Amino acid sequence: MKKIISKLKGILSGSLVKDSMWMLSAQALGIFIQGAYFVIVARVLGAEAYGIFIGIAAFVKLLFPFVGLGSADIFIKYVSRDPKVFRGYWGTALLTSLTFTAALVPIMLGLVKVIFAPSTSLLLVLFILLADLLGGKVFDLAATAFVACDRYKVAAQSKVLYGVGKLLAAIALLVLFEDGNIVAWGGLYCLGSIIPATVSLLTVNKLFGRPIFNLKKYPPKFAEGFFFAIAQSAETVNGQIDRTMLVSLASADAAGIYAAGYRFIDVGYIIIIAVMSATYTRFLRYGASGIKAGLQFAFKLVPVAVGYGVIAAIALLTLSPFTSNILGPEYAQSAGVLIWLAPIHLIATLQFIAADTLTGAGFHRARSVLQVTAAFINFGANLYLIPRYSWQGAAWATLTSELFKLVTLWLVVFFCYRQSKEQEQVIQTKTASDSD
Repeated sequence: MKKIISKLKGILSGSLVKDSMWMLSAQALGIFIQGAYFVIVARVLGAEAYGIFIGIAAFVKLLFPFVGLGSADIFIKYVSRDPKVFRGYWGTALLTSLTFTAALVPIMLGLVKVIFAPSTSLLLVLFILLADLLGGKVFDLAATAFVACDRYKVAAQSKVLYGVGKLLAAIALLVLFEDGNIVAWGGLYCLGSIIPATVSLLTVNKLFGRPIFNLKKYPPKFAEGFFFAIAQSAETVNGQIDRTMLVSLASADAAGIYAAGYRFIDVGYIIIIAVMSATYTRFLRYGASGIKAGLQFAFKLVPVAVGYGVIAAIALLTLSPFTSNILGPEYAQSAGVLIWLAPIHLIATLQFIAADTLTGAGFHRARSVLQVTAAFINFGANLYLIPRYSWQGAAWATLTSELFKLVTLWLVVFFCYRQSKEQEQVIQTKTASDSD
């Protein structure tokens, strides 16, 4: 018994648990902040206007990973292994991200009239672009900087600040624009993103030093970053494309109903992201020694992932009958979204563990290929199912692509592990024969 207690104390006092607790505490607070923000916006705008907003925001998020072309992942990879290069790669990440944002904004504005209705406000789209591409990317880089330097407490505080910015914007919408002015909401949404992102940026500079803009000494590494961007883009397609396609292939109301239901599911993802953020640098460090070390670390996380996935599924099924009470009668069908997608967190947690195992061990290209393939499956399934089954088709397409990733990612993990084991055996045999 004493040994068990001693082992338990050792686990609880470990840095991984402390880091996870900081991230989880911030995410727990973020759940209430985002919940309040979401309910206010959904009620004030109504299903149709909310569907239009989410459709545009989802489309913008599709390009988010290409802002900087994987610069955040390159940054955390090199800094987590050698903190001395922080200021150099911090400057490279900022410069490339800002350059890509400046290039993508006019392109996106030009595509709006092709993808959405001609009446879509360009000012609304511009506000969302600045909020999610500029503000969102700067905040993402700042959060990455805190994690790369093991400052999880500051990372947690910055996440709360970012959530508070959106909540204050939603409150301003409720107080100042009760008629649900969607363009006004776009402006408030933009401010709620840009201001916290700027604060986070200044905090990074204060704690770790100002960025060094020297692309010769700290090159962007676009070739390596491309695969990170592709993988993230594929993940974004899986998570966002259905909302954009619902607006064009079904209706804004259907997109609003589906997006509203999915917001409850997003709350569950908050905890997953918190834990995976705390473990990501560890996957990189363990993976530097080979996939065997990364897989051993992954197996420690699997029981926790399964437990959380089951609890999250039960929570969604329990909550589903009350969606119309929370959001209003026009969102009654959102209950079906929660029911169909109840297993999604269990699938996602196991999937993320396999994906980070591959990335940590240097097999990110294989991960990217599978995620891109899943994105095509998701897009094709949505293209076929949405016109026939509306938001239910979107839910079925999501389950199909997510299950595909879960199975194939783990198959590749075990294949890579087997290959590395065989290589070790060959080396050992050769060494033994040479010594003889």
